[in-house]
Amino acid sequence: MSTFEKLNKINGFDFKNPINAKQNNYAWSMAELGDYIYVGTGRNVPWIVTKLLSPDAEAPLLISTTNQDNNAEIWRYKKDGSRPWQRVYKAKTEEQINGFRFMIVHAMPNSTPALYAASLSFQGSVAILKSTDGSNWTRVGGDIKGTSSRSMVSFNGMLYVAVLDEAIGGNMPLLYRSKDPEFFDFELVFDPEDSDIDPEKNPIGGINNIVVFNKKLYVCISTSQGIEVWRSNSGYPKKNDWTLVADKGFGDALNDNAMAVGVYKDYLYVTATKKFPLTLLVPFGADMIRIDKLDRWELVVGGLPIIPSKPSTGRRNKALSGYGSGFFNPFNVYIWQVMEYNGNLLAATFDHGTNIENLRDIVLLNKEIIIDRFDEDVYKLLIKIYDTILSLFKKFHYPKGFDLYVSKDGIKFEPLSLSGITTSNNYGGRILMEGSEGELYIGTANPFDGCEVLRADKCAFERYMYNHRKVNYDDSLFLFKRRVEMMLEELVIHIRTKGLLEEKK
Repeated sequence: MSTFEKLNKINGFDFKNPINAKQNNYAWSMAELGDYIYVGTGRNVPWIVTKLLSPDAEAPLLISTTNQDNNAEIWRYKKDGSRPWQRVYKAKTEEQINGFRFMIVHAMPNSTPALYAASLSFQGSVAILKSTDGSNWTRVGGDIKGTSSRSMVSFNGMLYVAVLDEAIGGNMPLLYRSKDPEFFDFELVFDPEDSDIDPEKNPIGGINNIVVFNKKLYVCISTSQGIEVWRSNSGYPKKNDWTLVADKGFGDALNDNAMAVGVYKDYLYVTATKKFPLTLLVPFGADMIRIDKLDRWELVVGGLPIIPSKPSTGRRNKALSGYGSGFFNPFNVYIWQVMEYNGNLLAATFDHGTNIENLRDIVLLNKEIIIDRFDEDVYKLLIKIYDTILSLFKKFHYPKGFDLYVSKDGIKFEPLSLSGITTSNNYGGRILMEGSEGELYIGTANPFDGCEVLRADKCAFERYMYNHRKVNYDDSLFLFKRRVEMMLEELVIHIRTKGLLEEKK
């Protein structure tokens, strides 16, 4: 029995409307203000991702719903449990907000702390909503280019917002800041189209993540040669005043996206997801590095690179943890969150194994789109691989659901859960948050039932660690995973020989 308390008895929060509740399938963001925790949802996210293949793409019934409504919501829960979940914001159709991907509390000096939520919208611009009471929400900050923000930080009195333009591949470094966007519109830290921009002194690429470490601002970007990590040279980031810390995907040019960042024991941890949309069709495990205060980086989780590269800063070492990519699991395509909690480093994954049946059905439903984008051989190989994996899942009793790993030194990791904690349908540990009273909150991604919010206090979490640290794969499952990896390697070799995956230098 789990020692985590499930706070939303109805998955997706909406006890009045189960159809609506299921559509809140990602607890995409979370923050605490006063007596409440707030959750910004992602609506029908797998359906939206399917549509990125093509506007005409179809989604299978497993992740579809009747009365589809993609307008994002914000819900809150009183921490003492004296009030039920309450919806405090519902996006209007004309706003075209499909989710709230990040939430944060920020206050400029001598001001009341406020809660900010950043939107995902493939139409128009990114919306930043502000609330001081959690009930009334107002759009602030002026016009912000792009489609979504995955990260915001409050740093030296300023609110920084990293924005991606995923509609055009997210290749522009859009970093905004404001003391308080209610009164001062957001401004670009530097304009990527400025003629005075020096590409050797600025992060030039789509910004996936930002974090404060060692009194500097660090940004993680996607480039054609893989992930790069840059830091500001001062506490007030500006144009032509940045230092490159790590580049070229940390030795694997297929590492395209820094999905998570977190600080633990004087190190900055950064996780690396393989290139989109390839990694969603062909699962490959995520990597993790750590960076010290002298800008030296080293691989913590990761195996042999798929596309070897030669970083200009540092080199890819043997993983300190002894774990290959994805913690030796190719289906852990994201290490979605890393966070210090109660003296431990936690890492939560997205286990794509839970999604394989969906993938097969998406490919079956969209045969012509897949063949047009890749070729018929790729289509046949995908169906063969997915069906083989599904058969192997049954044979080896593969534990579906996101994994939660813990480390006491930032190097040696142990699995606490391999099956979503409460249900295997929780395929992602989407958000981790420590509450003001030391509680651990986990918001899940669950496209089958709707998201969950789990909570454990420090004592409950210690009990959970004691009871679950023996969780592990048996030898037969390791053999199964190696067989899967060999099939996936065959598919990638085929894709590369067809020239469908550009090899980066």
